[in-house]
Amino acid sequence: MRVSLDVVEKQPQGIIIYRGPSMLNKKPIVVVATGLARSSKNGKMGEMVQVFILSDNVKPTKAVYSGDDAAVCGDCPHRYVDGAGTCYVNPAHGPGGVYRAVENNSYPTVTPNAAAEHVAGRLIRLGAYGDPAAVPLAVWDALLVNAGGWTGYTHQWRKAIAKGLNRYCMASVETPRQQAHAKRKGWRTFRIREDADDALLSGEIRCPASEEAGKRLTCKDCGACSGGASSKASVAIIAHGTNWKRVRLVRMLKALKQKKRLRF
Repeated sequence: MRVSLDVVEKQPQGIIIYRGPSMLNKKPIVVVATGLARSSKNGKMGEMVQVFILSDNVKPTKAVYSGDDAAVCGDCPHRYVDGAGTCYVNPAHGPGGVYRAVENNSYPTVTPNAAAEHVAGRLIRLGAYGDPAAVPLAVWDALLVNAGGWTGYTHQWRKAIAKGLNRYCMASVETPRQQAHAKRKGWRTFRIREDADDALLSGEIRCPASEEAGKRLTCKDCGACSGGASSKASVAIIAHGTNWKRVRLVRMLKALKQKKRLRF
């Protein structure tokens, strides 16, 4: 039996804040906020609440092979295809653990309004896995009303389903052309640069949590990636991660700039 509560007496480690159709393709998804009782061990994120957007009833590791991850990732260019891709999140790790907890009924289900009470004053990471555009905007409106701040990114910024999401999320872009397009549509952007020779564009700043910026701040302390008016600075970061993933990222960026589709 799934637990369904408007108020949970003891602060749980995680709560289910939405379970229903994806806004991307109407397939079932489940949205879980974690890190309520214990903070994440991810040093870059600090003590942020992590929100995972997962395909419901399909393990994340299986979803990336079957294509069921389209319900939470849409047409993100970093998606795994036949097990290969450039997404920096390993579906077997964080998403896998959260999914197992959902399967084991470890998290109570609360309304978005009740969830807002659990995260009041906290910094929230929208989409530790999955694209926030998969979730009804009303869920984010309710969840974030008393939040201390948030970060969020979406690759669905071109689509009608993302209308209004720019007040919470950055448009994830990979090329200068995409960045210009997103800014015209009223989005601030978060762009991946190939390397140090890939110059910052007008209105961009280096990610303060990045290696190239000296890791001056954590995402919690920075809070720059919180959407908002496109007149504010956008953010860029050099491709990073393990060597093999960084190589793949750079290959993908070069292909996108040449308007080619890269298959690994």
